[in-house]
Amino acid sequence: MNTPTLSEQSVSHWHGLVNAEIAVRNSLRAFLSGPSAERVELIRRALRQPGGERAAACRALSYLSESERMELFPDLVHLASWQHGLIQSARDAIRRLPRAWVLARIEAEAEPLLAGSSEQAQFEEYRRLLELYEQLGDSALIRRLAERAAAHHDEDVREAGQDTLGRLAS
Repeated sequence: MNTPTLSEQSVSHWHGLVNAEIAVRNSLRAFLSGPSAERVELIRRALRQPGGERAAACRALSYLSESERMELFPDLVHLASWQHGLIQSARDAIRRLPRAWVLARIEAEAEPLLAGSSEQAQFEEYRRLLELYEQLGDSALIRRLAERAAAHHDEDVREAGQDTLGRLAS
């Protein structure tokens, strides 16, 4: 069996990646050893920042306690209500919370987002929240928002609601 020859550059990049992974694990361990209230507040602030801040916060979410993630629930719902590269991380963090707890609170968190969104953002928020609700898998919850969207004055929002209702019917 022939072993391929590796360039010095590839080996160097690999070692850089390994060292970065070790540094991230060490930093994460140090961060998680700090006070819970500060940890939650730092992640809350980072979730509101684009790029590396948000990415680091999303990576850290899975290491937080359930109660810490519950504190971040409003921020996670907001993050799950519009399209961006880390939307699935927010959705996954929500889905890792106790299902009954989430279902009892999700509409109260989503309502201000829908009520306060601009005309231009409403389609996006309805569509993303419908997707989140579908991932949560509660047909009554999905139907309530889909029916509301289907009755909306905006044609695109109506279409999102009708699409969802169609999926529920099949």
